[in-house]
Amino acid sequence: MKRYIKKIITVSCMLVVVLTILENKGYINISNAATYNQTTIDAYSGNKNGIESFPESYQIMLNKLVENTGHTNWKFKALYTDIDWNELVANETDCLHNTIYKSSSSPYPSAWYHSCNKEGDAKFYCASKEITSYYMDPRNFITEIAIFQFLDLSNSSTVTVKQIEEAVKGTYLAGSANGQTYAQMIYDAAEASGESAFSIIVRIFQELGNGTNLPYMISGTDSTYPGVYNFFNYGATDGAGNLQRGLAYAQNAGWTTPQKALIEGAKLIAGTYTKAGQLNKYLYKFDVVGSEKSELYRHQYMTNVEDPNSQANILYKAYDTNDLLDKSLTFVIPVYKNMPAYVKLPGTDATSGNLYYVSSNYTGVTWRQSPGGTAIGTLRKDTVVTMLQENVNGFGKISYNGTTGYMSMQYLTKVNTKQDVYSVPVQGVKYLGTTKDEYAMVTYSVQLQGIGWTGWAKDGGTIGTTGENRRLETIKISLYDAIKSEKLQYRVHVSDVGWMNWVSDGATAGVSGKSIEAIQIKLRDLGNYNIKYRVCIEGDAWTDWVENGTTAGTTGQSQKIAAIEVKIEEAEPWDDRGTQYKGTDNIDNTSLINYDACLQNAGWMGWRISGQEAGSSGQRRKLEAFKIKLSDTVKNESVQYRLHLQDVGWTDWVSDGEVQGIAGGNKRIEAIQIKLKNGTEYDVQYRVHVQDIGWMDWKKNGEVAGTTGQLKRIEAIQIKLVKKDNISVSYSAHVQDVGWMNAVKDGATAGTTGQSKRVEAIKISLSGTTLSDAIQYKVHVQDVGWMDWKKNGEVAGTTGQLKRIEAIQIKLNSQIGKTVKYRVHVEDIGWMDWVSNGTIAGTTGQSKRIEAIEIKIE
Repeated sequence: MKRYIKKIITVSCMLVVVLTILENKGYINISNAATYNQTTIDAYSGNKNGIESFPESYQIMLNKLVENTGHTNWKFKALYTDIDWNELVANETDCLHNTIYKSSSSPYPSAWYHSCNKEGDAKFYCASKEITSYYMDPRNFITEIAIFQFLDLSNSSTVTVKQIEEAVKGTYLAGSANGQTYAQMIYDAAEASGESAFSIIVRIFQELGNGTNLPYMISGTDSTYPGVYNFFNYGATDGAGNLQRGLAYAQNAGWTTPQKALIEGAKLIAGTYTKAGQLNKYLYKFDVVGSEKSELYRHQYMTNVEDPNSQANILYKAYDTNDLLDKSLTFVIPVYKNMPAYVKLPGTDATSGNLYYVSSNYTGVTWRQSPGGTAIGTLRKDTVVTMLQENVNGFGKISYNGTTGYMSMQYLTKVNTKQDVYSVPVQGVKYLGTTKDEYAMVTYSVQLQGIGWTGWAKDGGTIGTTGENRRLETIKISLYDAIKSEKLQYRVHVSDVGWMNWVSDGATAGVSGKSIEAIQIKLRDLGNYNIKYRVCIEGDAWTDWVENGTTAGTTGQSQKIAAIEVKIEEAEPWDDRGTQYKGTDNIDNTSLINYDACLQNAGWMGWRISGQEAGSSGQRRKLEAFKIKLSDTVKNESVQYRLHLQDVGWTDWVSDGEVQGIAGGNKRIEAIQIKLKNGTEYDVQYRVHVQDIGWMDWKKNGEVAGTTGQLKRIEAIQIKLVKKDNISVSYSAHVQDVGWMNAVKDGATAGTTGQSKRVEAIKISLSGTTLSDAIQYKVHVQDVGWMDWKKNGEVAGTTGQLKRIEAIQIKLNSQIGKTVKYRVHVEDIGWMDWVSNGTIAGTTGQSKRIEAIEIKIE
């Protein structure tokens, strides 16, 4: 029977879920209010794949799944929803909340449809309470294929363009638009949205089908909405005119190219659903994630109650086709309070006795008149039958609807009639560290009871366990290379041994098999830094922070240490001498740029104007935060900035007056980058005053000012805007099978990537100057070698000869006073490094084609 799937987007109730991710603690708490206490349980205390975190009825089926399929790399997370099953059913079975397809030629049993007989979208009728309950019970779908409706779409394996091409082979998505393959667009959409590429493919197929003809919604040919595309039917709510509503939505969203429609649509849906806590296809359908009752049940992506199971089939096929089934996939499966012992398939008559159900990846399984004999017909998956006799030549003798027959025992599973008790498992937390950070001020690793050596923690991070009662047996601690002169030393108090000898940086302290009960850590020179530390004693009892050789932990009480945190702080105090650069409360619009700095133990200093110092000098105070804002007189421009922060590294970019850094957080700024969004009229220039160095050279337009990896604080900053010469570079590439492409300018990409097409010729021009040889360039061509220099718009390379460009050199007339920078995308290599002023970009002697190029003037 052909299955038709129809989805609906409920936009009237937008769900906002706060995901509080407790890093490295093994669980995610999806609640920030008292109404529900939803918790997702990860692997804990030896529960390597997570199965032990589920109730008994789930464990039986999950263990059977792993044993039968051999997918030992799969991980399972129990989402304890804190929702009562009866409340769930009551809220999900109001009229037309869930629908199911009705075929006149091959209808489902009448028990699958609600007595109201109301039709939602065409041929989709209100689903009964019984069939809705069946599809809501996750235990009915713990099979190798059906479980993919629980696949965590925010945590999928990386997929390549080639694997995407394989998954869409034979469908319209195997084609291309605007010179780019749909496979590449899907890859880009996955990168931009953070969602699995296969999930995106499935959603497109569910919305638009998977045939060979290009669907209407992405053809761009609608007479009312020409050149508009909608891959996900976003806004196409149920009822007549749904496609027009979807195209109207796409037009309003600016989806005027297939690339925009696919990437922005994927980002929108992932942001609305996946990133809001609805992590898989089941949760897209059944909205059971939220912190308050008002957030539940209404934010569903589709009405068809069968849709998650249908999408599971497509997802499974995509992973199977690409040999990804044995990867470390994660499945998030809901658990409810007061769940029934089992939810039978509607229409099943068996209610008592020796009950089994038909368990299979298939929709139906054959039963026969005798073992291996003539077929009676098929019974649907999850049909409940009465077992009359087990293992009759490998078959079970069963009774269903008054008829006796035989079915292979491999497709029969005993019904578990024991009702689970809803009890969230108590779990400990492991802090097992990661690879060593060469730039961290202090790193440390420990040997844990039953686990062995952990990875590395750094700069106040936790290493060890809490809630598991595991002892810390040995430890090694190391300082950053630049401060090793402080001469780190530490010793431990061990059970049955006492205080052991002092050891130095990087050495192991402790005895394997015995508990560390206390620790002392010190810097022998105690010049520029203090070392601070605290420990967690047996369970979750953290001590206060101590420093410089003071004892952390206990002696003589037989209490083992389970975890530890260590950090370094500057010992050198700030100084009242020197100068603080104080500004004003208000922005000065006569200045092109204003900036304010937050100074250690002084706070925000007030707004400074173009070129003035912000911060201090001679006081040994660090800048902790800053903000930058352009004057209202600078039109159509935005200033963007980020910083390298102590213990954090590079932060995200912010813009236009947003605070960057941590005011009062006692973390030094070590380096900064500042740039303009457009940068067409001005250059932004800046320099910083750095500890032990003083004022450094001026930087501009996103270059790094300051230091990284040297633990040096920035103490002051100067910023200014400088009018730039209006020099611009434009260029056009002649591409295999395409010809001359439209010209692009100033760092944009000319050519193609991901399509294996060679660049055969190029034209480059410089505007904003009258020099006839302002820009010069030459290319290395297949079977030709280096050709002559060309200038200002002349063609370099060949056309009509099928010859690839393999390398290029570009230079400017010295009178321009600028630098030309360029990079190329090369076959089998990808984007190469930026080079400048006549340096060769590309390869020679390797027969590799250039596929794209980017050029900019600085």
